[in-house]
Amino acid sequence: MRINKDQINISRLKRLQFDFKRGKGHFLGYIKNRVIWHVYPRLHRTSKYPDHVDIEISSKCNMKCPMCYTNIKEFKKSVKKQFMSFEIFKKILDELTENQIYSIRLSFRGEPFIHKDIIKMIRYAKEKGIKEVSTLSNILALKPDLFKEAMHAGLDWLTISFDGTGETYEKIRKPAKFDESYRKIKEYKRIKDKAKSIKPIIKVQSIWPAIKDNAETYYKLFEPYVDDIAVNPLYDYLHKDSEIIYEKNFDCPSIYQRLVISSAGKALLCINDERGLYPIGDISKETIYEIWHGQKLTEVRRIHRNHEGLIRIKPCKDCYFPRQTYKTVEYVGEKKIHINKLVNRTEEIGK
Repeated sequence: MRINKDQINISRLKRLQFDFKRGKGHFLGYIKNRVIWHVYPRLHRTSKYPDHVDIEISSKCNMKCPMCYTNIKEFKKSVKKQFMSFEIFKKILDELTENQIYSIRLSFRGEPFIHKDIIKMIRYAKEKGIKEVSTLSNILALKPDLFKEAMHAGLDWLTISFDGTGETYEKIRKPAKFDESYRKIKEYKRIKDKAKSIKPIIKVQSIWPAIKDNAETYYKLFEPYVDDIAVNPLYDYLHKDSEIIYEKNFDCPSIYQRLVISSAGKALLCINDERGLYPIGDISKETIYEIWHGQKLTEVRRIHRNHEGLIRIKPCKDCYFPRQTYKTVEYVGEKKIHINKLVNRTEEIGK
């Protein structure tokens, strides 16, 4: 059973340092979190509460990237662009913190830093005792002053999607400009250093095709300013692939690890059910406990234990996680890295 997706950290040393910083202030809790994350799925053990909850505070985005599923006609028809209300957020957090949930992430399909209450949400989560508050961002709206507010509010971890450099970045991450975005990242580091703050730890990530021709340049640009640098294979987020080969007897770990709640307050099957094809609950009518142990998710776990998820559940069949991969050797300068790429998957962005 594969527990995590096939993301590659370019520097192992930098990744070890990243993990140490990630657990700073609650290291024993962090170790416990990592053990549960890896062991419970293998034992098919359902914890009392999910150890992690993804809370989509915004399904709106301020970018239009060629490889993103938000460009698909079916997505535009089925997903309403909206912000989560603070009242729904507070209801979620009050139950989570009462039951000592370890971590939350304030992102899913949209850009969280365009939500007017994001600082208020980060602060509330930290005041209530969430150990790790993280988010994913394209940083178009994340000006240095807003980053500073997020840091003081208690943001623990920021992942930045930064695909390529120069014209490549600007072609993918419209309407962002490379020089401006790069200056922001350097300014985030200056703000942290001035405050003598380790957090938020910052990870920069790119899809491999966007940097494969200048991977060493990419690494050297960001290495002095961020805590980790990672690359991802090019997944089929646009659902265009037809000749798909799956792993044998696939058994999904996600259904034992995390719960996803959309900006509309709907609980979704997982982070790869981006169109909300398999809703499993409604936070306005049910508690997180009721959803986590409810009939729908219990049935999904039974189906996957019987290795029938790819046959019986549409989002699972569309997911990249159960697809077969092959290992390639790539180079970042003289540094050798191995990337697990999807079988029968193009390397061309937007296809």
